[in-house]
Amino acid sequence: MRDEPAVIRTGSHFEAVRLPAALVHDLAATVADEAVSRQSVERTFHGVGIHSAVIADPARRWYYVLVPPGTAEEWDDTFECPGRDHYLGVPATHRADPPGTHWLLSPPEGEEDLCDLDAVRRLTATGSEGRAR
Repeated sequence: MRDEPAVIRTGSHFEAVRLPAALVHDLAATVADEAVSRQSVERTFHGVGIHSAVIADPARRWYYVLVPPGTAEEWDDTFECPGRDHYLGVPATHRADPPGTHWLLSPPEGEEDLCDLDAVRRLTATGSEGRAR
């Protein structure tokens, strides 16, 4: 089995919203009122309606939430959503655990499994509110 992420161009099948791990971990600690763990991070995503298509890149301290193509054109959030012709390291579908880049939440099997834009906005709005305090 191949363990290295494939570098895939965004825009055709998906785009990605890039979220700082520190932000997600702060939300996870607040939501769970406990130390940050994988389970608390997963609950944070689930709490806003995100159940699949999230990549964890612990070395670079990012989470990538995969969203439908064309999202960048309408994205007006402070968090980056590179559109067409950017490249993202996407782990093999069997890579669900560290070390390295892995799927925090299951890989999408099709466009219907990509993250709902409203759910991503709920997460980023919660994160932005927490940062403003």
